[in-house]
Amino acid sequence: MIRAGQLNDSQQTRLRITCQYVDKLLGNIEDILHASASQSPFPRYLVDINPAQTRVIEDYIRRLRSQLVRTIAWQQMKPEPPDIPATRAIMAHLTFVDIAIEELGPHYMCGSGNVPEDAVGELNGVVQELRSLVNGMEHYLKQELSADLEKRLKHLEKTGVDVALLQLLEQVATRDGLVEFRSRIDILASRLEDDSFEVALFGRVSSGKSSLLNALLGTNVLPVGVNPITAVPTKLRYGASLKAAVTYGDGRNAVVSVGELSSLVTEQGNPGNLRNIARVIVEVPSPRLREGITLVDTPGLGSLAKRGAAETLAYLPSCDLALLLIDAGAALNEEDIGTLRLLYEAGIPTLVLLSKADLLSDGDLHRSTSYIVEQAKHDLGLNLVVHPVSALSNYSVMLDQFFERELLPRFEEARTLKEASVLRKIGTLREAVTSAIESTLNREKRIDSKQTIIRTDLESILRTATGTIGERKTVLSREFRGLGEKSPTVLDQVVARAALWVRTEDRISSLMLSEWIHDVVWQFSQSLVDQLRATGDHAISDLHKIAKELGRTDGPSQDEFETLLRGMPRFELAALPDEITVGRWKILGDRVVRARIKTSLEASTGPLLKQELQLYGLALSQWSEQLVHKLELLVNSYADAYRVQIHRISGTSDTAINVGQLQDDLDLLRNWDAARTGEFAENVHE
Repeated sequence: MIRAGQLNDSQQTRLRITCQYVDKLLGNIEDILHASASQSPFPRYLVDINPAQTRVIEDYIRRLRSQLVRTIAWQQMKPEPPDIPATRAIMAHLTFVDIAIEELGPHYMCGSGNVPEDAVGELNGVVQELRSLVNGMEHYLKQELSADLEKRLKHLEKTGVDVALLQLLEQVATRDGLVEFRSRIDILASRLEDDSFEVALFGRVSSGKSSLLNALLGTNVLPVGVNPITAVPTKLRYGASLKAAVTYGDGRNAVVSVGELSSLVTEQGNPGNLRNIARVIVEVPSPRLREGITLVDTPGLGSLAKRGAAETLAYLPSCDLALLLIDAGAALNEEDIGTLRLLYEAGIPTLVLLSKADLLSDGDLHRSTSYIVEQAKHDLGLNLVVHPVSALSNYSVMLDQFFERELLPRFEEARTLKEASVLRKIGTLREAVTSAIESTLNREKRIDSKQTIIRTDLESILRTATGTIGERKTVLSREFRGLGEKSPTVLDQVVARAALWVRTEDRISSLMLSEWIHDVVWQFSQSLVDQLRATGDHAISDLHKIAKELGRTDGPSQDEFETLLRGMPRFELAALPDEITVGRWKILGDRVVRARIKTSLEASTGPLLKQELQLYGLALSQWSEQLVHKLELLVNSYADAYRVQIHRISGTSDTAINVGQLQDDLDLLRNWDAARTGEFAENVHE
């Protein structure tokens, strides 16, 4: 029933929207009135209204808003409750801010004319400086608001980790507006939260890796058999329930049942990795994984699927401890010695296990272990201890003793060493925060012009270092995404290798051709990663130079950067090339033989290779973008603090300071050792 004076639905909607629009305009007027209080370096309004006049206008605004409420109440309506979370609105604005900043880059700026070559590096640096702050704000909104840093540190404290100083630094950074240190605190907290310890099992096909892992975890999660596992390291970590997750080469992720693993990670179920699987992670509710140990079943070395061996060796940088399984029923051979050598040269601690020890009598067991120890000493100069183990339940005591006496203590030692390393970095961060506060309190003391020039030079180095990293991300992404177009180049290099091979042979096997293709692709992708590594090394070196100039002792360590390089996707050709026989073609000369090989390769592999390279390029592009982003976060976590200190000591910082609070916090940090004994405890917990 329509009451007297009631507007229809459309009219009521228009009334409400108009009132909302008027309220928005009134909000804009309030912003104008208070423009003089804004900290914007680009003020828009010249405020020609005195405080008394402002109060009068604000009174009119209040009365207008009150009347707006009465206006919609006339139609028995109420103001709609807010439905847009502030965080979502801020994130949306930050997205547009980020886009605007990105379009300052040289690639976009050239639309207004060519950017001078000597300005490209610093212009990229300017973009990275601005984006670093935007990323920091986004990170805070996405993560710290939902699981804030203070709560994370309290959780770490409950686990027994000594984070008291890190908690104090977080409190000081928050109340004193030292946002440039928040990312460093977050990184250190993340390292303490990451309790993982990767133990990778290496060994020849049928050495018993999968069976041993199943026995160690008390489950039959991994498929076993004589067929070699494909070049897909399978990671087993703790989970409340048994489940598996698969990542494909094109970036897709899928959760699969454990029963499907056999069709995904074995040569029989997934020949040549036709499914293009990049990684498999299995969660197992095993008490032995609860501590944080991750076990990795790697492809077998020396298998017929030789590409699996290449990918196993490529996995080396990712593991913290290697277990080399040597089959008790097979003699130690060159492949075992070669694997030991590679692990040793990679600096990876290695334990040797004599698997299937149940097959040997006590005397034979002693002779086998002694032989392995003597060969390792003779060939590599290594003093090894060989641990006999068996996957059979009747011999489980061997495996139990190995886990309790060897594996678990090494994990605990690694965790202790990591915590000690992080605590040292926290101590260094304390010095940096102390220095920042001192610089802020003393910033009224201006430096001379010569020092100003030095500081300007340091800021230029910072911009170039961060800008180079940002540019490397663009180059890598472009190169990787164009990998599919490298198919002819890959084939040409394989043809060159094949031409040398057939000088003494008449036949090139499918596996040999596949191995060459994988090797060429690996070398190309690795060359690009090496460029990124060089960029990261150079940036870290520059940061250490700047820290030294500023009298600081904090700087990123090389191991922090190296840990970022883990998890590079593996290339897999879905099907083997056809075998090539040259035979009588050789009498027609090298050019004809090359043409014959190239024609055969193009026919059997060309289209597939291009497709697989495109997928691999996409996977590498995604991986490299994540990697560069992490490198940017690492570098900027230091660069931001250096940059702010440069501004403070040069008198260009516009940070409002609370001298009393800063002095109190400075005293807390300076007297931290006394605070630990209780003298300053009350202040610390305020």
